[in-house]
Amino acid sequence: MEFSQLFMQRYDVLYSFWLAGIWDRVPHDLMRQRPHPRVNSIAWNLWHMTRVEDAGLNRFVVDRAQVLDEGSWMERMDYPLRHHGSEMALAEVDELSQRIDLSALYEYSQAVQVRTREIINTLDPRDLDAQMSEDRLRKIVIDEGLAHVDAEGFIKNYLGWTKGKCLMNFGLTHPYQHLGEIGVIASLVGVEFE
Repeated sequence: MEFSQLFMQRYDVLYSFWLAGIWDRVPHDLMRQRPHPRVNSIAWNLWHMTRVEDAGLNRFVVDRAQVLDEGSWMERMDYPLRHHGSEMALAEVDELSQRIDLSALYEYSQAVQVRTREIINTLDPRDLDAQMSEDRLRKIVIDEGLAHVDAEGFIKNYLGWTKGKCLMNFGLTHPYQHLGEIGVIASLVGVEFE
């Protein structure tokens, strides 16, 4: 089995089954709810997952422009910040959860998925061993505004990561982690999946 086929086996089911059920079955008002003061909303998780995938794969793995920058997505989603939400204050999570245009977020997520499939279909697996340089990390995290806070912490964390590690983490591991969080939140706000 080729690398791209293996990746897509896990990627496709994430979006065509697991997350499709969230978009199809959770009403927008419940997506915006935070069931506990220290828990994020489903809306925040969906935005965060999409931002991480967009920035992580396009900037860290293949050095392309983010989907965010090709189509006025910040304006369409009514959320004008470039970062991916890590270490947001709870008041900021509240604001995003209530403010974001969920239909536009869904469309942005769809556009990011199209781009991810393009990346996987054109990626040369031999390129995945290359490591992220500190200069490149600084450009993405600081100059391009990926980090919300603690930019130096992000740089320190990502230093030495290979493009392959970035691909697998930002494209699969990270979204599946948040999928589990979304499932718990959905049950806490009263969504029942059959």
